[in-house]
Amino acid sequence: MQPTAPVPPAPPQRAKARRWVVSLAVLGVVAVLSAGVGAAGGFKEKPKQPVKKAGERLDLGLFEVTVRDVRTGVADETFGSGEKRFLIMRMRVLNKGKETESLGTGGLTDGVVALTKAGKWVKPERIEGVAGGASTGTAQPGLPVEASAMWEMGPADSPKKLTVGLREWKYEHGFTDTSFNWIVDQKSDEFAGRLTLAVGAS
Repeated sequence: MQPTAPVPPAPPQRAKARRWVVSLAVLGVVAVLSAGVGAAGGFKEKPKQPVKKAGERLDLGLFEVTVRDVRTGVADETFGSGEKRFLIMRMRVLNKGKETESLGTGGLTDGVVALTKAGKWVKPERIEGVAGGASTGTAQPGLPVEASAMWEMGPADSPKKLTVGLREWKYEHGFTDTSFNWIVDQKSDEFAGRLTLAVGAS
């Protein structure tokens, strides 16, 4: 039996070509993984309370809100029993839905909160609006409203800053019904925007 002749080594060009194929395959896998991560929001987790500034438009799903400023002011109480001091956040509100929405409870108020010294998020006592030069408690679809969210202050309160959070509304159905509606989770600390604003005088 004749001895088997040794297999000659692959030519340098063929070895290089093989290395290029492997390298390109690895790069392809990395590119696919990177694209998947990017589509999922990147490597970093989306912040639950993204920091925003006054003057930025915030998309809250049902509403588009532009916070203007915060100031102290005096206003009549709801039932006309005198005047009280309030922290007043002024904002432009646009109803993006197809139906009239309340600025009060059951509407915009449910998605607006301010942070107390004790670290608790609280809704404003009320939100008042002006549209077309007239006072209003609602927001019509597509019609901008100049609104004021009001938190009651004590006689000695004089904060220099106010931190507010604006929650996102989602079009979905609840646990007990199958019809779709605009819903906001009033217990969530996940905001569409969190703003810390200097408090000005009225």
